[in-house]
Amino acid sequence: PALNRLFQAERGKGAKLNGKPIHVSGCAKLEEAAVSTGFACLRAGLSKNNLPAFNRIAPVVRDIKRCGSAALDLCHVASGTYDAYWERELHLYDVAAGAIIAREAGATVCDFNGGDDWPAKGTLAINAGLLDRFLAYLQD
Repeated sequence: PALNRLFQAERGKGAKLNGKPIHVSGCAKLEEAAVSTGFACLRAGLSKNNLPAFNRIAPVVRDIKRCGSAALDLCHVASGTYDAYWERELHLYDVAAGAIIAREAGATVCDFNGGDDWPAKGTLAINAGLLDRFLAYLQD
């Protein structure tokens, strides 16, 4: 509300921002990618956390953003503002709405192995052009 942005989607009907269709970015190079993440795993005190992946990814991407809301980060991927978003240890209620918006905008939403077991095995939303190369950085 503070930014006057309303993201919405309906399965099979695309995604919109303030009533206008949105799509993921066409970025195909990691060195040009603006990505986003969060650190729920650190706040929870978990030993398996996002820092190793962050440290591998930071040197190869253009920028890493931090919004503080998984749902909003997913919407930023949907609108092409970010090229990818990843995070560990989220709950379905953190990502369900944003994931459908991202998928309807053309993003791949998957776990850290490229499968469908998200958010249990991590959540990644990304355009198809970056998917395979980005997944390699998420492997422990």
